[in-house]
Amino acid sequence: MKASKLTIMGLALLFTGLTVCKKPDAEVSEAPKKAADLSAVVVFAVGDSKIQHADQTEEKAQLGALLKSGDNVVTGDNGKVDIQFADGSSIRISPKSAIDFAKLSQDNSGTTDTQIALVSGKVFAKVNKAKKEDNFTVVTPTAIAGVRGTSFIVEAAEGKPAKVKVVEGAVAFAPRVPALEKLSSEEISGNADLKKLQESLAKAEVILEKDQASTQSAKSADLAKSADIQTLDLNKAFKTSEKEKLVVESAKLTKNEEQEIKTIVTVDKQTAQEITRLSESAQTEKLDELKKQEIDAKRHVIEQDVAKRQEEEKKKFEDSLANQPKEFKSKKDIVNYYERIEKIVLVDGKTVIGAIINQENGQLIVHTENGIKRIDMDNVEEVIYDLQQKSKF
Repeated sequence: MKASKLTIMGLALLFTGLTVCKKPDAEVSEAPKKAADLSAVVVFAVGDSKIQHADQTEEKAQLGALLKSGDNVVTGDNGKVDIQFADGSSIRISPKSAIDFAKLSQDNSGTTDTQIALVSGKVFAKVNKAKKEDNFTVVTPTAIAGVRGTSFIVEAAEGKPAKVKVVEGAVAFAPRVPALEKLSSEEISGNADLKKLQESLAKAEVILEKDQASTQSAKSADLAKSADIQTLDLNKAFKTSEKEKLVVESAKLTKNEEQEIKTIVTVDKQTAQEITRLSESAQTEKLDELKKQEIDAKRHVIEQDVAKRQEEEKKKFEDSLANQPKEFKSKKDIVNYYERIEKIVLVDGKTVIGAIINQENGQLIVHTENGIKRIDMDNVEEVIYDLQQKSKF
């Protein structure tokens, strides 16, 4: 599956200020003159998270909260927020993350342009592209990911290189030099060294397809540290761009990552509109207490429905772990996927090592390197958890 090449220097994300940390400073091409602003809506939220609006107002991230260009979301230690866009695309923002909504627009031909900046943290996305021309871009401080009809994961820990994993579809992934993006095309074309660097960055782009991933090298990420072109060593930057190629590798999703991407639930257009209407009504100061209670009750019903659907998807996924288990060649493979491993000591002195998937009907369901094992609880003497911290695999 092929994805169109990103025009690296054509990007100009119009970012507004974040109060928590420095965000990606990118540039994107100008939108069509008749572009209309769109909004995205929070369809699910748990934990402590907040929305900082472009007008400097702030609110809790909760069902019905609207996001427009220039707004940003900051999730707390246990915060998680699902956001749905006008075209049906959706993202899940992980705990301890910050995301800026740089552009949410649609031109007069119906083409949508969604550009978000992952300042730090992790985001899971399911992109729904109705038209080939629709644009969905995720920018990190050091790299850029252009998406076409896909589900994917982008991670950008503060001060570290960006990482992309593709679950379905394709993503065009490339390093960034923000200092270069601030210049006009005329300034670049008039300087041989700048043009050489620009062309090198364009060639550095890789197309990641299903089950593929790529992580920037630390040296490649360092290209984004220069605040302006005057402080950038162009010769060194060119050599780094040429040598530090993005490597395409197996995605190797963890169990948690698979679960997160598969439990993102979207709502139909009518429900999305109802969520928005209820949220706007709740902000009206003139409402009497009875009306507010009525609105809260309706919102609660929708929240419960979304939560129920997410639990159903989670249960379906967990069932698949036991009914259609992945094949692991070693205990290390188990640790890499489940991010943990247990040792089950049986009454007869024998042991079973693997990841406990579930406990049901008086049995432990354990994923071992020899497949799924079901162990009667009556035969279990002891369970040693987090064995990976005590042993090397």
